[in-house]
Amino acid sequence: MLVIFSLLLQLVLLIGFGNHSPNLSLTVNKLFTDGAVLQRDAVIPIWGTASSSAIVMVILDDDEVSTQATTDGNWMTSLKPYPAGGPHTLMIISDSDTLTAENILFGDVWIASGQSNMEWSVAASADAESEISTANDPLLRHYKVPRSWSYSLVDTLAGGEWHSANPDHVGAFTAVGYSFARELRKHTGIPIGIVNTSWGGSRIEAWMDPDALEVTQEDLNQVFEASKEREVRLMRILSDEHGASTETDSGFESNQPIWADPDLDDSQWMNIPVPGAWEAAGLEGLNGAGWYRTTFELDSVPNGATLHLGHVDDEDMTWINGHFIGGTNEYQIQRSYPVEDGILQTGMNQVTIRVYDSWGNGGLVVGDSQLKLQWPEGELNLEGEWKFQVGQFDIEPDGNPNQLPTLLYNAMVHPILHFPITGFIWYQGEANGTNPEDASAYADQFQSLITTWRKRWNHDTAPFLFVSLASFQPAHDVPTESDWAILRESQAAALTLPNVGQAITLDIGDADDIHPKNKQDVGDRLSLWARHLVYQEDLIFSGPLYSDHAIEMGEVHIQFDYVGGGLIAHGDSLGGFAIAGEDGQFVWAHARIQDETVIVSHPDIPNPTSVRYAWADNPSSANLMNIEGLPAAPFRIGN
Repeated sequence: MLVIFSLLLQLVLLIGFGNHSPNLSLTVNKLFTDGAVLQRDAVIPIWGTASSSAIVMVILDDDEVSTQATTDGNWMTSLKPYPAGGPHTLMIISDSDTLTAENILFGDVWIASGQSNMEWSVAASADAESEISTANDPLLRHYKVPRSWSYSLVDTLAGGEWHSANPDHVGAFTAVGYSFARELRKHTGIPIGIVNTSWGGSRIEAWMDPDALEVTQEDLNQVFEASKEREVRLMRILSDEHGASTETDSGFESNQPIWADPDLDDSQWMNIPVPGAWEAAGLEGLNGAGWYRTTFELDSVPNGATLHLGHVDDEDMTWINGHFIGGTNEYQIQRSYPVEDGILQTGMNQVTIRVYDSWGNGGLVVGDSQLKLQWPEGELNLEGEWKFQVGQFDIEPDGNPNQLPTLLYNAMVHPILHFPITGFIWYQGEANGTNPEDASAYADQFQSLITTWRKRWNHDTAPFLFVSLASFQPAHDVPTESDWAILRESQAAALTLPNVGQAITLDIGDADDIHPKNKQDVGDRLSLWARHLVYQEDLIFSGPLYSDHAIEMGEVHIQFDYVGGGLIAHGDSLGGFAIAGEDGQFVWAHARIQDETVIVSHPDIPNPTSVRYAWADNPSSANLMNIEGLPAAPFRIGN
């Protein structure tokens, strides 16, 4: 009967059905392509577009279902649940069109989202060479949702492909997601798919819909209209004053960098301070290619010279006297380019740097180092006023799309809401931790995002596992206030929701880098929560978490959950605790471990009212953990 039905249906498809337009092509959501991982043991909606009112048949191996597209060409049907395993072949047929997806697996699908520390790639993380060369797991797969945004909801992903974990592709995987998935593969044997929808620098509001934000679309439209007006003004400036376009880079002609010519007349270019983002020079919202030029004078030609650029946001191509000396296609990498003999000359020399920025701030930001030409016997500071011209531009909304509410949700979350999943991993918050008000507001925002995403995915108990912000910035000698400590507290407030877990990363941060390179331990710690919540393993999955306290004779006795095999101080004596009396003046406390309790006191504070632990951007002295090696979460007692 199944074969007869299939033949009859295909005949109908070939003849045509109703009055649909034959000119519309068949599509399916881009998640249903070669190498896809679909959620095991779940009904799988599958959807796309076709000719108006056309019959669409979906075949997975020997199972087939059919549906009819709406008059506007949308269609959706569902596949029955399948157990973990594969591979399978998926076919979709309508009119004379056929789409085929090979090597389909069923397993567990996890959404990986957040900002740059989630987007951060394996190739840019610790032990990258080894991680890439040893990757060999065809059942661990990754799909990167391209950075995209929209003022309104969109149904179609901007692009993306599924790739297996192998040396050819794993370098582009989210490093946190890869380590997380690798641990799950090791302990469950189930195929794992990571759908990576993340964007560096994004605020949480960009990932929320109007309901989660508790605003109306009319409110948002007012914000968007002002942003659109600014875009039009900036586009006019770039077109009229810079002669730039959105199509091609004017700095190239027949693929030759004509703006790197040392004899080019750049007198009409604008002046711009270096270092600094070009946004600070009046080009707020500019993405694209900007060209920098300056000159310097040498009394004699040095040997062994190197040009140091520091950080460039995002990519650079660099020339001296018209000779290409180097380029880097990556953000947050210190640039140092050796200058070959014969390039430098006595007298005037000219430097050209083409910077391409894809989002956020752009330009020669330099960072902690100095933009300079250096050689064994000396150096020349090149910072100051340079010439600048826009070669090609793309305009972003005011504040950039990863900053404005709903724009990333509309284009990077909404198109995948029908795709069944196991749960979420989340690494975001740095962009919201820039002042106490935003950091405090994050508590309600984060819980609203979790609740709304679960509702939108029709999975009210989906595990939501997040990374508490790692240590960053120089440590302080005395207890201080901290926006990031408030942000971490706001993150932890979500633990009141069911099936929410946090990975503490204070011990693996980097005071000098907001993107600590150790992403392996981050993913591993998230996986412990998943193994506990989803796979029901009996294991220690969390570090110590404050539960209660009592004040006895001037001492604060603090109890913890998740002490595991016992509390320990990693390294020397226990640190990271601050204590205050009624005056609210915090000092470092004396802290000691007694069984499963930490006792905190100070001889000058006989009546303590407040205690803080790891309350700093970089609480470097905080070293409480359980014997299993998982660090304690920061907390505060009292106001």
